[in-house]
Amino acid sequence: MTRLVDVPVAADGPHANYGWPTRDGDARAHLEIAAQTYPDGTLRTWHYRADVRSDATPGEASPPAATPLDGADLPPSLYRLDESAVQVSDAGHRIPPQAHTFARESFMDEVATEAAQDPVGYRLYHLDPERDAGAREVIRMVAQRAAWGLPERAETVSAPDGWQRGRGFAFDGEASNANAGDAADTWSAWVVDLDVNPQTGEIAIRRVVAGQATGEPGDAPHVAGLPAWQITDAMQRALGMAWDAEPTHDETGAEVSDQAATALALRRALTQAATAPDGADSPNELSRADAERLARSAAPAAAAIANALFDATGVRLRQPPFDPASLRDALRNPRSVSAADAPAERRRPPRWHRWLAGGGIGGVVGGLIGLACAMLPGAAEIAPITAPDNSLWSMATLERGRQIALAGDCAVCHTAAGGATNAGGLALETPFGTVYSTNLTPDAETGIGRWSYAAFARAMREGISRDGSHLYPAFPYNSFAKMSEPDMLALYAYLMSQPAVANTPPKTELPFPLNQRRLVAGWNWLYHDTAEYRPDPAQSTLWNRGRYLVDGAGHCGACHTPRNMLGAERTQLYLRGGEAEGWRAPPLVASADAPVPWTEAALFDYLRTGFSPEHGVAAGPMAPVVAGLAALPETDVRAIAHYVASLSPQQDAAQVAELARHRAAGVDIATTLGLENGRRTFEAACAVCHTESGGVGHFGVRPLMGLNTSVSQPTPDNLMHVLMNGINQPATEALGYMPGFREAFDDRQIAELASYIRARYAPDQPAWQDLDAAAARARVAHPH
Repeated sequence: MTRLVDVPVAADGPHANYGWPTRDGDARAHLEIAAQTYPDGTLRTWHYRADVRSDATPGEASPPAATPLDGADLPPSLYRLDESAVQVSDAGHRIPPQAHTFARESFMDEVATEAAQDPVGYRLYHLDPERDAGAREVIRMVAQRAAWGLPERAETVSAPDGWQRGRGFAFDGEASNANAGDAADTWSAWVVDLDVNPQTGEIAIRRVVAGQATGEPGDAPHVAGLPAWQITDAMQRALGMAWDAEPTHDETGAEVSDQAATALALRRALTQAATAPDGADSPNELSRADAERLARSAAPAAAAIANALFDATGVRLRQPPFDPASLRDALRNPRSVSAADAPAERRRPPRWHRWLAGGGIGGVVGGLIGLACAMLPGAAEIAPITAPDNSLWSMATLERGRQIALAGDCAVCHTAAGGATNAGGLALETPFGTVYSTNLTPDAETGIGRWSYAAFARAMREGISRDGSHLYPAFPYNSFAKMSEPDMLALYAYLMSQPAVANTPPKTELPFPLNQRRLVAGWNWLYHDTAEYRPDPAQSTLWNRGRYLVDGAGHCGACHTPRNMLGAERTQLYLRGGEAEGWRAPPLVASADAPVPWTEAALFDYLRTGFSPEHGVAAGPMAPVVAGLAALPETDVRAIAHYVASLSPQQDAAQVAELARHRAAGVDIATTLGLENGRRTFEAACAVCHTESGGVGHFGVRPLMGLNTSVSQPTPDNLMHVLMNGINQPATEALGYMPGFREAFDDRQIAELASYIRARYAPDQPAWQDLDAAAARARVAHPH
């Protein structure tokens, strides 16, 4: 309940003063909160007093005489307490509503911190599960979207050198009286992640997740993200400096355009991007009512920033703006920040450290992280759980997880031939022996159904299973470690929401000493970097998004980067070609493997459709990869193509087209004298589809041999696989099928055919040797 009373200041509980500039700018709002708590730290009473003063520092001048306000002007009391009293002296309406939000949410953060409780959980405790169901839902969805409560480990997401990292949460809302004609309930929640340079006072906003919700009492709320201009405006007001909301590297962006360069991908933070009238792209498109509603939705911004700054530095700023000069002064002289409750000068440890000390949910992860070393005790088991209720996850989270699973080709490696999706059992041949993929379905006995998120994240980032055993690096956790926490959580949610399949894959049995899994700890020490991807500020959002997908979920280097004798990627030869399942994975940088240079447009066509007229068709292990990419948002595929193209010299499209025209036909047939057997085989079996007409025919695409990458590669393996087995599972249906010739020709005939194709269509490359042996290998290899 909220009462207008002469508020006494409680002397035996938390007490704090805050400030806020008034509308006219010649005075400052003084905001004072006093409370009493129960022994467990939860709130019992709440006394709030606000007035306008001419002093610059909160808490110094005597308050003016109270002037009663109309009940509609009183700041809402959102939290359910035994007693809540409010006194506001503001007859001129000079205190903006967001000032009250700032004071309340800063105070809630302070009290939660002193009680060693999670600030989000602390707020939820003080909201009624039934009457405040809508408020709890928007808090839950924003917190889930921001991966709140998962400790940001110093070794994986540490701030740049000399900077300190923090995150903050704040919430606001207004409940109707459920009377006819009343406005619907409205709520908003913000999470801000930032870095602080304590020497200069600079603040780098890393990420903002902001959501708003409206709904009638008793109905499910409508939840959406906030428009970019709204977030930008709120952040600039709080920071006292210019700031633009831009897409983050782990978000699927909008269509590439000038507008997209400043659009916020986090507008899709919850269920969908905000669109007019729920969230217009500019303030000029809003009605007055919508503008007021969105202004209210942005009210938590200042408190979220202040709480994040405290998390990073241990210094509480009690009045905005939080510009570098103010922050620098506060860090140098913390006791001057406020006349009341000045913080200690010693920097507080990061919030997740404090949660560990207080037994917070981060303790499951933090207490089980150890240094992997074969000479020391292994990692501990993470206790099994009861599978979470799938209703915990929003549809947006599940869709995001589905896209990440496609980008990461989860089903490609975790589905055996003829088996259920993700049920494991696929045999992965490595130089060290056969490794069988595991069951990724939520089956409690044979899958991951009893894996907590902490166990899942540890496996993905550190290569350690729930039982504490090491996973072999055939599972590319060195790439998955680069994924952001929200992406990791979304992938976990998606996998746990899929049908459970009881299936026990064959056990991986490598020869001694490789069967001693703890030896992998030494491999990790040598080669594994657990750090998340850090965007390059000198590059565009599109470039960073592309590299994030290539190096993270997409794990392109697992196939396209050569490996050393211990199976680790040779990072100095990044994306310069590797091997996958007996196929050569061509270089993704400029190379003689390609008959003509790759352009960004050609890369996009190939990755999106599985075919580029200048380079050929995706086959073998690449076909299912393209099938997954084809289901991703187009902007993600463009980002990948943009990043990969940036690794090679920029190509002139007209020159590439002319070179492709010149190379398409190959050399004159007279130059292949001595290869008549191969020529006759080609004319009988291949020419009908692969003559100079090329392009798309009645039976799918017909790539030209002179532009086919498999013909120009240093080894004949890829061409041999296709000649022997054909293409029975094209990346997309539009590509069509190709028959194999293993039943029609013997190894000698296949070798003669390959020799002719190489001589005529890659005349600048040396002739392949030992083609009979290569044909024999392809015949016994498992068809892909």
